[in-house]
Amino acid sequence: MTRISVACRFFVDYQSAFRIHEGLQPMAWSDFRIRRPPTYAMVAAYGALATGVGIALGWLVINNIQWDELGASLSSANVGLILVALALYVLAGYLRGLRWRLVLRNADVTAGRLFLIEQTGTALDTFSPIRVLDELVEIGILVLRDRLKLGTILATLALQRTFEFGTTVLLVGIGVLLLEPLRQYWPYFTVGIVLGSLSLILLFTAGPALRRVPALSKLGVVSQFASAVILLRQDVGRSVLAFVISVAQALLIGLAGWMVAQAVHIDLGIQVLIVITLGVLFFSSAVPGLPLALGTFEFGIVNSLGLWGIDQEQAIAFSLLLHAVLFLPPIFFAMFFLPREGLLSLSKLKALTSSTRTEISSAGKSRYLD
Repeated sequence: MTRISVACRFFVDYQSAFRIHEGLQPMAWSDFRIRRPPTYAMVAAYGALATGVGIALGWLVINNIQWDELGASLSSANVGLILVALALYVLAGYLRGLRWRLVLRNADVTAGRLFLIEQTGTALDTFSPIRVLDELVEIGILVLRDRLKLGTILATLALQRTFEFGTTVLLVGIGVLLLEPLRQYWPYFTVGIVLGSLSLILLFTAGPALRRVPALSKLGVVSQFASAVILLRQDVGRSVLAFVISVAQALLIGLAGWMVAQAVHIDLGIQVLIVITLGVLFFSSAVPGLPLALGTFEFGIVNSLGLWGIDQEQAIAFSLLLHAVLFLPPIFFAMFFLPREGLLSLSKLKALTSSTRTEISSAGKSRYLD
């Protein structure tokens, strides 16, 4: 699934890794770091905001609903179709691991392991309204345990995010323009469509040149584009395949949403459910909310389906089942993967993230960046 960083998140300064990929002299290693973590006051303030938003949106969803009708919708759901939706979503997750393996080129790691690492990161990301653990854990496992090059991991993570953002925004933007109930909102999506289109164009054309513009060189998004272009230009066929995998991943997630809709007898076209599923995932990851996007996700689904005249109770039943399909699998995979890696407690996870920060800050000319 695509993940958008929010306030108080750890960020990675990728610039030195990008310069190393280009064969240039790295920046001063004191500049190669993850930004300072949020203070307790910032965490508390953001946590309070996220909790308030999540509860408020959840209340708007369940206020004045007919509970017996909701129960009837849930009890009459087709379990077989829900299981198919689960399989489609897991397959979409595997495609993320496969794409990461593709852009890592000759790294000694399997797509299956990358799939489990991605799923674990997603689970850690959704358990907290403040996203701070996922990328640090992913980087820590691959660099400190699998002994992969730090610069390569940082650059390919940027590449993953760029592909996911670009394909999601493009598909949702196309849906907003083509689907009649959504056309009234097209001005709000114009900026997103333009940014998504530019991100894909810059991936293949102007990324490295932008890094040399003084006014833009310090922007993280420009650095991400530069890194992605450097990797992709080395193999055009690999680049095209990575893009195709990204589109297939997004469509599989949307198809899973359509299967759940069929399970609760919502008769809307597959194109509608693809746009709604991807759009609400984007919305729930960008807006502050409770862990697992509780309330935020349901609010987005119910209001989106309301544009097509779907009853509130039926829409809530769909949102609850789709929520389970999209959010529970990463948790189950994390429960399997973390014990296997010896990360059985929060203290061990914190120790791994601390070691990752230290490794990035003091990497110097270590084996990870050779």
